[in-house]
Amino acid sequence: MVNKTKTFQLNTYTKTLFLSLVMLLAPASLFADETMVFPEAFTESDPSLLNMPTYIYEDYQVAYDRVFSKEAIPYWWTVGLSTAALLATDDRWIAGSKRLGRRLGISSNDDTHTVAEYKGVTLLRLPKSLGSYLYFLGDGWTHASIAAGFLATGSLMEDDKAYSVGFQIIEGMITTTIATQTLKHITGHETPNRATSPRGRWDFFPNQREYMNDVPSFDAFPSGHVAVASMTLTVVSKNYPDKAWIMPTGVTLISLLSFQMMNNGVHWASDYPVAIALGYTFGSIAYERGQKNMAESNRASTTQWIPLIDHNGVGLAMNYRF
Repeated sequence: MVNKTKTFQLNTYTKTLFLSLVMLLAPASLFADETMVFPEAFTESDPSLLNMPTYIYEDYQVAYDRVFSKEAIPYWWTVGLSTAALLATDDRWIAGSKRLGRRLGISSNDDTHTVAEYKGVTLLRLPKSLGSYLYFLGDGWTHASIAAGFLATGSLMEDDKAYSVGFQIIEGMITTTIATQTLKHITGHETPNRATSPRGRWDFFPNQREYMNDVPSFDAFPSGHVAVASMTLTVVSKNYPDKAWIMPTGVTLISLLSFQMMNNGVHWASDYPVAIALGYTFGSIAYERGQKNMAESNRASTTQWIPLIDHNGVGLAMNYRF
């Protein structure tokens, strides 16, 4: 009887977390507009790393307008209430996740190994166990690799859409990371592994030298891994709306990532709602810029002169695309 009760509690934690993520991601569809109106802040620049600083600046202009718009109020109420509810039960989420991890044999340790370093600074660590693989779902290298895959496909296959998606992911990674790192440095929330109180101490505007000397004691809120993963899912799902499997697959992977980060004591459940909101916001903005750039490119007229040889002789043919 005791085992059945524990199993029920563990299943409840898992199902509730999964449903919470679905409920947070689902309202995003309410903001989808069939007739897209591109933000006025966007320029007509072609996708280029040289233009990235301008893109980032413009993205934050658009994000500011959206975050403080009337249309965003219901969504941010959802995010705020979800965060508050999870804050009140954070310690239970951690305990439940660790119990589930032990039951499933998923390690709560950092089972990664260094494969590249420079002058003592780790450049790349790779997973070597199921738990570390789940954690790696949100790693920057994972999403940079996804972006590289789209960019390579776009270049080799002459697929403008794929190339645009890769560039959108890079753009979203930068804007999302800036936002999450800024909030981390402001809120100074302890991670579960370093918690000095049941739900972790908050040290707003902490001493930055202390922060850098002991990052895990300050950088829980919000989750950068979940934010970047949500951004990538937003970009890919919006670009390929005909692929019905993308959203459920992405939500499942983000749920597994979220579970493992509680299991290994890196994040609280309350670190996730704002992270998902940031990922969706900046992913949407990157997607819209990509759509604008592609629309501008398709409208651009090009003229090609092609050598022509036929029974009438030799000449030039003009190919005009509009």
